[in-house]
Amino acid sequence: MVAGLTTGCSTQTAATPLQAEVSLLAVESSVTLPPPPTVSPSATDTATHTAVPPTNTPIPTLTSPPTATAQPSATPTATSTATALPTETPTAPPDRTCPETPPLKPDYDRFYLAPEFWPTPDTAVAQPHFWLAKPLPGGGRTLINQRFPYGWDENGRLLLHNAVDMAEDLGTPVLAVADGTVVVAQSDYNAYYGWRCDWYGHLVVIELDQTWLDQPVYVLYGHVLNINVEPGQRVEQGEQLAEVGLGGAATAHHLHLEVRVGENEFAATRNPMLWIDPGETRGVVAGRLVDPEGRPWQGVPLALVAADKSGEILGTWSYLGDPDDLANPDEGWAENFVFSDVRPGSYTIVTQIQDVDYQLPVEVTAGEISTVELVTEPLKTATPTP
Repeated sequence: MVAGLTTGCSTQTAATPLQAEVSLLAVESSVTLPPPPTVSPSATDTATHTAVPPTNTPIPTLTSPPTATAQPSATPTATSTATALPTETPTAPPDRTCPETPPLKPDYDRFYLAPEFWPTPDTAVAQPHFWLAKPLPGGGRTLINQRFPYGWDENGRLLLHNAVDMAEDLGTPVLAVADGTVVVAQSDYNAYYGWRCDWYGHLVVIELDQTWLDQPVYVLYGHVLNINVEPGQRVEQGEQLAEVGLGGAATAHHLHLEVRVGENEFAATRNPMLWIDPGETRGVVAGRLVDPEGRPWQGVPLALVAADKSGEILGTWSYLGDPDDLANPDEGWAENFVFSDVRPGSYTIVTQIQDVDYQLPVEVTAGEISTVELVTEPLKTATPTP
């Protein structure tokens, strides 16, 4: 992990540092954690928990979604007249016109149980798709800004991140992560590719040769300079596209990398760390933090604590509640948090919700994705005062 990394796509001034929030994740001698839960034979594990004294933190109320009412179906009438097949309507290209009024940063839900159900894993497609190579020279590990992962806003400082950031020197070559075709290579000063115009400064987008569930896959490189490819050009994995730069919303030089699935749009991203090959010495954890009904806990800090004597603790957050739906789960894993660049070995995932401590063991294997599901107690509602 790159310590002290401060790159990001800024939207407002700095707020309280993250250290205070992350500190609750540390396994301190004053906190007695429950024993590891029994692992079931299935692919998903459920955490056990031990209650701790309540606090005065207000708990949001949960409104159940309305129950759908079945409508009677009409009885078809037989006819001998042939029915013409519908004519396929061409898809209109996206409108890249800059909006007259720049959008406002929305409020995000954190430490919040969403009323909507989260997607469930699809075993038919839940398989690794590490199709992408490291987008920077050197091979090996892909280091990202762990304080600003996918689905997080750096504790309110920035817009929710629908990408990952990689710090490198200005002018470092930016490489094609896979074989594909360049579809965008330009400035976005007057073109609407991001949250607003002039979001990236300059960007390159390639459409991969491979598709995912019959959907196109795009990889976007933001804040780049010295672009040396053009739209329509074929590129091969490892070929240089541009250089690490600075521009748009960037506060320091770095590479902003998005994976877009289905369409080349800002809200169509997936977590890049589930697509980039972790290398031969690291693994990835894709997890779900949900209540017993399958509703996601949003904006909750989690820690991954090594079981060995290294004392290593990695931190992340569950995806924030976002009215713009910029953070999307993988169709197979249906995750709402990810730990990337993890050494192989035994770990415990630790978090605290509604004054209850949870822990869940997980084994990390190099070059693979380990999946976990941590199911919490139901939402506690406040008792009215008589």
